[in-house]
Amino acid sequence: MKMNRISITTIVILAAALVTIHLLRVQIKHLKQERDRYSANTESLLSDIKRMKIDSCTTVVEVQTLKLTVDEYEKYRATDAAQIKKMGIRIKDLEAVGKHQITVDAPIRAKIRDSTIVYDAITVSVRKVEMDTPHLKLDGTIEDNLLKGKLYLPVNLQQAIWLEYKHKFLW
Repeated sequence: MKMNRISITTIVILAAALVTIHLLRVQIKHLKQERDRYSANTESLLSDIKRMKIDSCTTVVEVQTLKLTVDEYEKYRATDAAQIKKMGIRIKDLEAVGKHQITVDAPIRAKIRDSTIVYDAITVSVRKVEMDTPHLKLDGTIEDNLLKGKLYLPVNLQQAIWLEYKHKFLW
């Protein structure tokens, strides 16, 4: 009877120890994920943007990314979160969100020609400006020291998203 009582006590203590070990392992895993996310966010905030020019019109920019929890995203990016909800996408289903701001800085060198425009039998002398390159098209007239016309500037955004697996055994 005494041996049976010792065995039951030992089994209960062993089960409690195993449950405690399992709970501690889960907590350690969660803390490691938080630590890694924090260090990645710190590194991305402190890193510079890497720019690589491939040819005269292709430039690659490598930017580090911030990893936010759903609560942090809703807190710090409230306008983006509202726009995403308006589109009908759950924030929990997002993998990545990209925001692009485009600035076009192109020099303009165009030939100016004298032209004549007829408005209801009134002849007006104006100067015409034309520029046609593969990346920029400008058509306009200079009349009374005012440039009127059209500027066509095509902008192509390409975003590449790829996965980097932590364990490359089967992938």
